[in-house]
Amino acid sequence: MQLPNSMSIIQRGDVDVLCIDNEHASAQIALFGAHILSYIPKSDNRERLWLSDNAIFDNKTPIRGGVPVCWPWFSDAHNQQRDDLPSHGFVRTQVWHLVEFQESEKGLRLHFSPQSCQGPGWPHLTQCVLTVDVGKSLRISLHTTNLDTASLPLNCALHTYFKVNDIATTQLLGVSGVYRDKTQNWQELVTPTPYQFTQETDRIHLSAIPQVTLVDEFETQITSSGHDSIVVWNPWIENSQKMQDMSDNGYRTMLCVETAVTQTKHLGAGEQMMITQEIK
Repeated sequence: MQLPNSMSIIQRGDVDVLCIDNEHASAQIALFGAHILSYIPKSDNRERLWLSDNAIFDNKTPIRGGVPVCWPWFSDAHNQQRDDLPSHGFVRTQVWHLVEFQESEKGLRLHFSPQSCQGPGWPHLTQCVLTVDVGKSLRISLHTTNLDTASLPLNCALHTYFKVNDIATTQLLGVSGVYRDKTQNWQELVTPTPYQFTQETDRIHLSAIPQVTLVDEFETQITSSGHDSIVVWNPWIENSQKMQDMSDNGYRTMLCVETAVTQTKHLGAGEQMMITQEIK
């Protein structure tokens, strides 16, 4: 495939990375996992995504940071009594293919597909496509089509790591309602006001919140559609120290705000579903 002038390929470790540089923004996307590593709009030249200094680029290990694609399940919600299935599904450890792209005055649109849409614990006939728009905003859409003859249970997420100056001074605006707290044995609790961070945070907000504003030294707008949940995660210091691919203080400069389907969408035969996250 002949690449446009706005796109080139570099190597990070054993991973091929697409580098995009157009009039609106620059971005990097690893073909391993179709994993977005960086997005910097030229309007302010500010990096929106956090990537671990210790991220592993061996074409085998999930990359820590950026935007991991979780499909066809989120976390261990694979609706099966098996503990050997990979957390967050299996496509994030596949090399994806750039199927096609389109350039316009709005930026660059890229379409990716995984090596296979079947894997351990997932015998269903499905199609999975990731569409990434690199322009004045970063728009990421995960499309699923059920090609099988029976309904299938689907959970998925765009597990985005956002870069912050200091988690201690970071707030989320626009989040309300009830959430399930993994750190408190999945109790259902009411969203705090103001929404700030002083400890490990692992929460599934059980509503289709359309827009969240991440406030630190700057503001980042996060718009979502097609989802049923917003997941908020920060591992805090003890978990950061346990992770090989994260520095001990890595938690201080990141916050995951994830557009997700966590309440199991039963996708009928021939039915399609799309979740989208847009970052400004």
